[in-house]
Amino acid sequence: MTQPTILEIAVCTVTDRPAAEQARRAAMQAVRSFPGFVSWRALTAPDRQDLIADLVEWTDKPSADAAAARVQADPAFAPYMATIASVSLMQHFVTAEAI
Repeated sequence: MTQPTILEIAVCTVTDRPAAEQARRAAMQAVRSFPGFVSWRALTAPDRQDLIADLVEWTDKPSADAAAARVQADPAFAPYMATIASVSLMQHFVTAEAI
């Protein structure tokens, strides 16, 4: 088995999905340079225009926590945050197994 990583799952409702998707692409480019970043998968609900999710992988929990704090102050994330009406889930998980 490979080294466990941290998966961050955020499920959000957005006010304007096209604007959210555009702003999310910019945020994804910005986060690539964050220490501990592994990957980001942008998910959209096919049957709800206001529902999106992000699956972000980090090497470890301290990196995920540091990124969460940095996102709050980084202007590159402000446009994306402005499109989010509510967050129904924001949680970190340790990978137990993967195939």
